[in-house]
Amino acid sequence: MIVLNLKLDNILAFKDFEVNFSYPRKLKKTLIEGEHLRTIPTFRYKKLVVLIGSNATGKTSLIKLIWRISLFLHRKNPSFLDSLISENNEHGNIEIDFVNEYDDVAILYRAKIRIIKNNVNNQNVVEVAMYSKKLTEGDSYENSINELDNHEYVFESWQVALQEFYDNFGWQVVLPSTEELFDKFYIHADINESEKDDYLDILNNVMKTLDPAIKNVFHSKDAADAIVIEYSDERKVLIQNGNDISSIPLLSSGTKYGVAISNILFSIKNHRNGLYLVDEQFSYVTADIETAILAKMTALLNSGEQLFFTTHNSNILELGFPFHSFYFMKKTIIDGAPIINVSCASELENRNNVSPKNMFDNDAFGTAPNVDGIYSIGK
Repeated sequence: MIVLNLKLDNILAFKDFEVNFSYPRKLKKTLIEGEHLRTIPTFRYKKLVVLIGSNATGKTSLIKLIWRISLFLHRKNPSFLDSLISENNEHGNIEIDFVNEYDDVAILYRAKIRIIKNNVNNQNVVEVAMYSKKLTEGDSYENSINELDNHEYVFESWQVALQEFYDNFGWQVVLPSTEELFDKFYIHADINESEKDDYLDILNNVMKTLDPAIKNVFHSKDAADAIVIEYSDERKVLIQNGNDISSIPLLSSGTKYGVAISNILFSIKNHRNGLYLVDEQFSYVTADIETAILAKMTALLNSGEQLFFTTHNSNILELGFPFHSFYFMKKTIIDGAPIINVSCASELENRNNVSPKNMFDNDAFGTAPNVDGIYSIGK
């Protein structure tokens, strides 16, 4: 699944919100190769989407929404849309454009989802209107817009609207951790013998980078779905699948996220999933390491794959990626209600000789937090 456009209204703090992840013209120079469908090179999309913003600006919410919408469509389970309607509203609307490739066929979809509060039994009513278009040679997202916009959409119950959806197409979503799972370790257990050495190589390199005192990382011979971390002083730590991070001794806060980071790198390197959602995995990791890992993740992406990545690390803006890869999020209060806005760096600048980092440091994107309250303490 490749996300091209997302509209949200009365969904969490998103009101009359729209964000686009396509781009119309081939770039003359770019560090990200293959930003197009594998089967149709003229159909361009942003392989890397970096969401940058202060605390509570909606980065994690946007990532989780894409994840929950994907799960709803794939598993046909409306419970993934629970608790999304913003307070004081009776309904919420979602519109998502995405494309899916299967062998040599590419299908463009638009799904309109309407969520209506039901105060009688507290179970929301979910209605869906769908439209799909088989893409042909020379197609792009931009030349398909009119057909998508002019289609007459009919809302039906989600059971009816989705009953034939994904008969032949599907996707997988990798979200290393969600808010409720931040204290859990999940080890990449579904690997075969031929992949085991590759996985251990990635795990070793990541964990040793995060903590130079680590000597070796290997699969446990005594416990299933478990790894052993061996230190240079011969101490060993056993980590089993599902362990609480907070209960694991010796590991630093940053090192504890090494397994989740390794899992994502392994999945991207082996092209196991088309869509990768990486959220809040580097809170305790130094900026240089986070920058290096994102650069490697991006380099490993194939055509037809897409990576969403949230960060507070502005050093990532110096990686030399296209301006259109960077999105800046900000929350404002209008009439007492929080409103989330997003802007893409390419909306303001696209020249190769301009630094997005310098623009960010000078608040060209208007995302700097108001810290007046902090400085007023003690006055």
